[in-house]
Amino acid sequence: MKVKVNELHAKVLAGVNKLGYKGEDAQIIANVLMYAQLRGNNQGITKIATGGVPRAEDVEELRLARENKCGALYSGGHTMVATSRAVEKAVELAGEYGVGVVGSNHTFTSSGSIGYFARKIAEAGYIGFVSVGNGDFAAVAPAGSSEPKLGTNPFAYAFPYNGGEVVFDTATAAIAYFGVMEALLTGKPLPEDVAVNSQGEATTDANEVISKGEGESVGGAIKTFAGYKGFGLSIFVQLMGSAFTLAGIPGANEEDGGGTFVLAIDPGLLAGKDEYMKRATQLVDSIHVAKPIPGETITLPGERGDEKARQAKEAGEIEIADAIWNELVTFVGKE
Repeated sequence: MKVKVNELHAKVLAGVNKLGYKGEDAQIIANVLMYAQLRGNNQGITKIATGGVPRAEDVEELRLARENKCGALYSGGHTMVATSRAVEKAVELAGEYGVGVVGSNHTFTSSGSIGYFARKIAEAGYIGFVSVGNGDFAAVAPAGSSEPKLGTNPFAYAFPYNGGEVVFDTATAAIAYFGVMEALLTGKPLPEDVAVNSQGEATTDANEVISKGEGESVGGAIKTFAGYKGFGLSIFVQLMGSAFTLAGIPGANEEDGGGTFVLAIDPGLLAGKDEYMKRATQLVDSIHVAKPIPGETITLPGERGDEKARQAKEAGEIEIADAIWNELVTFVGKE
């Protein structure tokens, strides 16, 4: 169904408010969810009614736990809010020292579409990298296993060029957890070869992946993308978003919650920003004019989503699956 963009934003903010977030924190969370939804990303409004952004009363208030010359560590708060603060601090440090390395831990909620945060770094004129360790949440099996041991472990990068930003954002899982949740809500099958059931057999049924049992993240497991290649990248992301930021992992240090790693680099650090921008733009331009395969269009990471968002904003409306919209409306309308 078609939904007005302003109505969608109002419903998203109302849903975030209903979860217990107020003021600037609520607006940050709503902005991240809208960013994803307008780009056709499954990190959007599905999260509100399905428990992706709950407010836990025992989560500590966000605070700056430590800081040194070009690094800082935050603790507590909603993951999206903590990451927003980490981005601000990383950009500040990169502006002063050329590099800003910032982490967060003790967060216990969804990270959202982290391309939003990497883009913020690039929009400020810096090269950005963001990776998330999902704390004690286990949904993804190591390559060769059917037992969940990893989070979906997303990572994103963004770099500026003359004319915009290239933004790449992906889960290291073969499908994001909320992609499975969307399939569950809409009754659609999962793509082939992205998940297994509790017996380790390939499945396209989201019901066989999402756990119905208490205390378990999933009944089956999601695979890493591209087999051992995605598995290797997932380990890297989890280490940067957990061990490096002093956050937890499934089965160890779980009380330390989830963690996010944010890196901002001054693109002029090695050879001057003007020369970097010239060369980055040359790369972008060369890719745009690459000879396409018949029926294909050459787009850089982030451009398809940006075009979807542009079209939705110009039209003032967006297509939302009935089941997902009804779930949001019902949740917001609950007393």
